[in-house]
Amino acid sequence: MILALACLVSGTLVAQEAKVTELLSKDLTKFPGKEGLMITVEYPPGSSDLIHRHNAHAFVYMLGGDR
Repeated sequence: MILALACLVSGTLVAQEAKVTELLSKDLTKFPGKEGLMITVEYPPGSSDLIHRHNAHAFVYMLGGDR
């Protein structure tokens, strides 16, 4: 029963997706083929994102959360 409950809880956490909203996109004229992109990412309470990488530079500002 504990295993079944654990599967249900983990399935619920995975089902909650982050909401990504694009705020600004601008071509960088001094760097052909490159753009600046500003987004917000909102995670539902109790959810998180796996560690991942982007082939880009990023500036991150966290507005809330426990980390």
